[in-house]
Amino acid sequence: MKELRGRNALVTGAGGGLGAYIARALADEGVNLALTDLPEASVDGLSAELRTRGVEVKHAPADVTDRDERRRLVAWAEDALGPIDILVNNAGVEFGGDFLETDEGALETTVAVNLLAVMDLTRLAVPGMLERGRGHVVNMASLAGKVPGPQLASYSATKHGVVGFTGAMRAELGSERLGFSAICPGFVSRVGMYGRLEPYLEGASNPAGTVPPEQVGGAVVRAIRENLGEVVVSARATRLIALLHAVAPGIAVRLTRLRSARQFRERATRARERLEADNPPA
Repeated sequence: MKELRGRNALVTGAGGGLGAYIARALADEGVNLALTDLPEASVDGLSAELRTRGVEVKHAPADVTDRDERRRLVAWAEDALGPIDILVNNAGVEFGGDFLETDEGALETTVAVNLLAVMDLTRLAVPGMLERGRGHVVNMASLAGKVPGPQLASYSATKHGVVGFTGAMRAELGSERLGFSAICPGFVSRVGMYGRLEPYLEGASNPAGTVPPEQVGGAVVRAIRENLGEVVVSARATRLIALLHAVAPGIAVRLTRLRSARQFRERATRARERLEADNPPA
């Protein structure tokens, strides 16, 4: 989809994290936006900011774990803006730590938000795109969907699923007029899963390196324009690990067991504990 100006996009998970940066990147290209997130995640400020960029912006709360709300969400976006040309499945959750200590509710939520909602919203939005002969679906995956993620087993499983689903849809329905892209960020500074831990990390900086969230927003725009099946957005070190895992997965797994990698995971665990202590559940 070379020309983005005047197109309409539905972006989930827009209330914070990467969603805001994706929305800004699309708005800078002249894309009208239907933004959604949970009711407690306000997007009023972001919507007002984006309107100053000369695009139409609508927003409404929705819980993408609810199948009825998913149907209502797509219908609302089309009523609010018109035909949806771009769907960005950005909403996501993560529960880090030892997998055997993960409770059943966390597992169900992770799968419902990170994978089931992605597939169902795609199922709901794509028929209209096919009828009009244009459209693009962007699914936010993760580098954890490309390489093993110790202490991120459930998150990694769903993101592997997103990568696989995107590739399968691209094979099934992809053409020059309809595109599917998986965006795979590594460690992103300031926002998201790693960004929340960043202020609590002790000692040296992340040995794998980080990328700014603006780079992820730019990757989304590039994926749509160039109809890219997959875009890895990460520092050089983590890109090399992803490449190594593709050709020699055994070696890549052994790298995750190196002393430096173990030490970083230990620091991340302590950071997560301090973050959770400072932000107890409501």
